Amino acid sequence: MRGIWAGALLVCYVAGGAVLLVVGRERAPGGALAAHLLLLAALVIATFVPAVPRWLRPWTPLLALLFLYSEMPLLIAAAGHDSVRDVTVIGWEQALFGGQPAREWAARWPDAALSEILHGAYLSYYAIIFVVPIVLQHRGRTAELSDAVFVLMLTFVVCFVWYLFFPVAGPRYSWPAAATASDGPLRVLTIWLLEARSSRGTAFPSSHVAVSVTQCVLAVRHFGARGAWLIVPTALLAAGAVYGGFHYAVDIAAGAAVGAVSALVGVWLTRARQANATAPT
Repeated sequence: MRGIWAGALLVCYVAGGAVLLVVGRERAPGGALAAHLLLLAALVIATFVPAVPRWLRPWTPLLALLFLYSEMPLLIAAAGHDSVRDVTVIGWEQALFGGQPAREWAARWPDAALSEILHGAYLSYYAIIFVVPIVLQHRGRTAELSDAVFVLMLTFVVCFVWYLFFPVAGPRYSWPAAATASDGPLRVLTIWLLEARSSRGTAFPSSHVAVSVTQCVLAVRHFGARGAWLIVPTALLAAGAVYGGFHYAVDIAAGAAVGAVSALVGVWLTRARQANATAPT
C-alpha cells in the first residue's frame, strides 16, 4: 500500500473542498462543482482501485495540481473571505525590510538581461515541480517516487489550506506592474501565464518557493550532493518572484519556511512508515 499515500492525502483534501463548495458561504457554479467531483472520483479510482496500473498512482496527484490551483478562488470565496490580507502583509514587509522590495527592486536595477534571467528562473518552477519525480521514474526507483510525491503533495496541501484562511492577492493587484528595462520575451510569457492561470488569493506563502524548496530537500535526499544543484534555480526563482512584482518578499520567506518544514515532516513520516513496515511482528 506504499503507493497510495500521496493519492490518499489529495483525496482527503479534495473531499473537504467538495464539502466547502456545497455548504460554504458562496456556492460554486454547477459546472465547477461537477468538475471538482469528477476529479475526486478520478483520484479515488487511481488511488484505491487495484486494477489501475501502479505506475499511474504517483502521477495522478501531480497531474491534478493545475486544476486544484486554478480553483482556489472558488474555495476561498466558499470559505467566506470577501477581502484579501494584502494590507497586513504590506505592513509586515515594511517592518521587516524597511520598504517594499516587490515595488522597488525592478526600478532600482532596471537591467534587461537581469530581468530576463530572473523571469526565466521564475518560469523554471513548472519544471522544478516534476524534475525529482521524472528522474526517479526514469531510474526505476518507484518506491522512492511514491514517497517523493507524497512529500510534495503535503507541501501543496499545506499551502492550499492556508490560502483558505489567509488569502493574499500579491503585489500585482496592489500596484502597477513592476518597471523593468524592457519587456523581453520571458517577461511577456510570464505575465501571460499569470494572467491566464494565476489564482488571486494565493500569494502568501509563495507555493512556487515552498514547492521548490521541498524539491531541493527531496533532490538531496534521493540523489545526494548531486541534487544540490536545484538550489541555484530555486534561489533565482525566489529573487525573480520579487523582482517581477509577483510576490512580496515576505511571501518568499514564508514559502521557504513552509517548504522546508513540510519536506522535513513528510520525510520523517515516510521513514516512520518504512520502519513500521519492516519491524518484526
